[in-house]
Parts: sequence; C-alpha cells; structure tokens
Amino acid sequence: MATNDMHRQHSRLADQVFERLRDDIVSGALAPGTPLAELDLCNQLGVSRTPVREALIKLADIELVRIFPQRGTFVAPISAEAFRNAQFVREHLECALLAEAVRYIDATSLRELNDIIERQSEAAAVKSRQRFYETDEEFHGAIARLSRQIGVWKIIRQTKIHFDRVRYLTLFDTDHMPLLIDQHREIVDGLASCDEARAVAAMRRHLREVFRRAEGIFAQQHDAMETAVVKRRPRSPQPTAARQEAAPPPARPDPEQPG
Repeated sequence: MATNDMHRQHSRLADQVFERLRDDIVSGALAPGTPLAELDLCNQLGVSRTPVREALIKLADIELVRIFPQRGTFVAPISAEAFRNAQFVREHLECALLAEAVRYIDATSLRELNDIIERQSEAAAVKSRQRFYETDEEFHGAIARLSRQIGVWKIIRQTKIHFDRVRYLTLFDTDHMPLLIDQHREIVDGLASCDEARAVAAMRRHLREVFRRAEGIFAQQHDAMETAVVKRRPRSPQPTAARQEAAPPPARPDPEQPG
C-alpha cells in the first residue's frame, strides 16, 4: 500500500512539474534553447529527480523539449511543421464550432462575447500580454460553449500547443493586439446577424493572421537553439602527459625540398 501511495504521489508531482514547464514553454517564459538541468529544476520546484525526469520525458514526447545525450535537455525550438498541423486542426474545428454557434446565438451570448472583448481591450490598453492571452482563450472557449460542443474545444486545446507558442510570441508586439480585437468583433458581428458564411470567414481570417508573423519567429528561435546547444557541447578530452610524451615530434622540413 505504501508503495502504491508513493507511486501516486510521484505521478502527481510529475504531472505538476509537466504542467508548470509546459505552460512556461508555451508562454515563452522558457525560451527555445533554454537548458533544463534536472538538479536545477529540483531545487527550483522543490521536488526529487524522479518527477522531474518523468516530466521532461513527457515534454520530449510532445516535442516541447529536446534531450541530447552528453549535452543536456533544452527547450525545443518551435517546429514549423507542428505549428502548421496545429493551425490546420484548429482552423477546421473552430470554424465548424462557429457554424454550430450561429444556430444558438441569443442576446445573452452576444452580451457575454462583447464583455470578453471589452476586457480584452482593457488588457491591450495596458499592454498586458498575459491578460490579453487569457481573454483571447476565454473568447474562443465561449464560442465553443455556445456551439454545445465543448468536448471539441478540449480537443483543440490539447492539439494547439505549438500554435500557441507562436501566438503568444506575436503578442510581444503589443501594436498587434488592436487588430486581433477588431477581428473578434467581426466574428461577433457575423454571429449577431446569424450569417454563418460571414462569421466563419471572419474566424478563418483571424486564425490565419498568425502566419504573417510566424516565419521570423521560427528563424529567431532556431538560431537561439543552435547557439545554446553548441555552447554546452562537451569539450574534447585533453591528452594526458604520458600521451604527450609518447607523441612523435613534428617532422622537420627537408632542406632539399622546396618550402
């Protein structure tokens, strides 16, 4: 029984470490190329090495970290392929959710969506990336609830991790926020008029906006990753004194040969 309890405790701790590191990677608090030393993480998080190691393996499975033997574990660069796959899934599922939401829109739902947009505008005014991101998630989650397909939103959230890494980084340009708010208003206008085609077209434009800024982000993160791994590359062992003494002396140039 004690063994089972200990195993459950390790699993809970591993999940907590995983979620903490995952959120920090997605938000950019842990940038691509950041080294993740097990001992440092143990000290920072106040846990033993076992849950840290398990969490890092899970993060590697979803391509958020890379483990290099003899070099260490690093936050992975943002994968362009994983980003495009996540965007494809999100766009198709969210547009389908929006088409369903048109059937159920009412005054209460419109008021809720407009209230979220207002709070998002307040976050943009004070240039709070975290609050803006949270209200953005709230907006899309509200549409999913309105569609009566909340389970689909859970699937979207699970698959859009790599999309969110890019999306969060775009918010460092706070001048980008008003455009995203305007796009949310266009989506709500389509819902308010019960115009499915208009609402879906607005959502599609909104979810594709991130492509305009993605390529530069990929290049920057890839460079950071390469630099970090090279810096931590293990040094070649230096020859011992015995080996140095046994090494043959350099050949002297032959005076009969041209220099």
